[in-house]
Amino acid sequence: MTPIGKYPLGDAVSQETLDQEANLLESVSALPIHERLGVYLNLGGPGFLGAALTLGAGTLTASMLAGATFGYKTLWVIVLTMAFGVFMMAAMARFTCQGGFSLIEVQKRKHGKLIACVMTSFIGVVAVALIFNFGQYALGTHLIETIAELSGFEFPQKYNWLLYMGITSWLVLSYGKGGSGTRYVETFMKLALGLMFLCFALTLFVVGIDWGSAIHGLFVPWLPSGQGGIDLFIATTAAGVGVMDWLLFHYAGLTKGWGSKHEGLARMDIGLGLALPFIIINILVVCVFAGTLYGADQIPQSAAALSKALMPLLGEGGSQIVFLLGFLAVPITTTVGMSIAASIAFHEAMGWKPDVNSMRWKAVILMPQIAFLAAWYPSPIELIIILAAFLSLSNNIVGWSFYLLFNDKDVLGEKRPKSFFWNAGLLVQITLLNLVAISYVYNRLGWW
Repeated sequence: MTPIGKYPLGDAVSQETLDQEANLLESVSALPIHERLGVYLNLGGPGFLGAALTLGAGTLTASMLAGATFGYKTLWVIVLTMAFGVFMMAAMARFTCQGGFSLIEVQKRKHGKLIACVMTSFIGVVAVALIFNFGQYALGTHLIETIAELSGFEFPQKYNWLLYMGITSWLVLSYGKGGSGTRYVETFMKLALGLMFLCFALTLFVVGIDWGSAIHGLFVPWLPSGQGGIDLFIATTAAGVGVMDWLLFHYAGLTKGWGSKHEGLARMDIGLGLALPFIIINILVVCVFAGTLYGADQIPQSAAALSKALMPLLGEGGSQIVFLLGFLAVPITTTVGMSIAASIAFHEAMGWKPDVNSMRWKAVILMPQIAFLAAWYPSPIELIIILAAFLSLSNNIVGWSFYLLFNDKDVLGEKRPKSFFWNAGLLVQITLLNLVAISYVYNRLGWW
């Protein structure tokens, strides 16, 4: 398959910069891993973008509910979900660095517009961004209102959505703009992930942890029974990497101009930027709520209510605000990531050149901002779970498409995978996504 050359969003990255990066990566490749980390962390970005996207209101709500409902018992699910998720992400790194082509365009040619445009772009990315962003707005505006109250003034959701919209719109419109636009957004995502880690870790330090139960939950598989348990398992599993994460990583890598010499960096970015933050932050959240609300008579069912129930346990003032600030980074970064992914997917499906200076690009990337209506009509957790189950089916169909492309000699030539382990990992992930969808249907029919 012929590479597309420089991806339009990557026009701002000069060839001189790309050559310098490639030479730097080559020069440090023989060094011990700990000496390479600084270079990888500095040059990486799409992985962090993916982690910030994935750690959204739905993901954190599932982890909060899992901790409050089942204690530490479901920690292993978080690790399993991401462990298999990295196989497909590594495939995306191969498509980006060794293929250098637009994945949607290849998908159109090989598997048709129904799979490429409808299942991958419009259902797997655009629809998800439009619908799931309501949850981000609902949570974000609630947190801003609560922070204001703790600080001694009123700033209700019906007004503070303007602040949320202003911050997220400014960030998404910066992506791909000028020589520093992409790096600026990626740096913001890295700092936001650091803030999440710091705030949730400090919160866990305040509330404490049962180390024995936590270690048991990490290494001993356990599945909840009943509708509520299955719902939470579905939400947690579906919260891992899926179509949107796959596409965003691929096109974000193209935007950075990654080529054959960047694949090692891309894989390291997946591990350090995506997998590690996803696992650690979700584990911290589960442990916080396992140590505080587990065993309570009545457990709230939304992120806003769960965070409110946690507040009295954190002491006065400072600890509460620290927790809320870290939590606020969750919906903001997810809105930014989903908006960028949706705009890229929409343009690719329509065959439009992604020009960040055009009114068309600006209009499409700002479409998810319709979720400002969530300041009055927040999405219920039930809707999020239903959509997560449906999305798992979409992930499965698109996953099979990508698997076939990955092993197609006409697509990657001699760069297609020769590893049985890699292909087996991909098949397990796709099968897991399918089982999540099937288990939801069986549960709703009363068969499980």
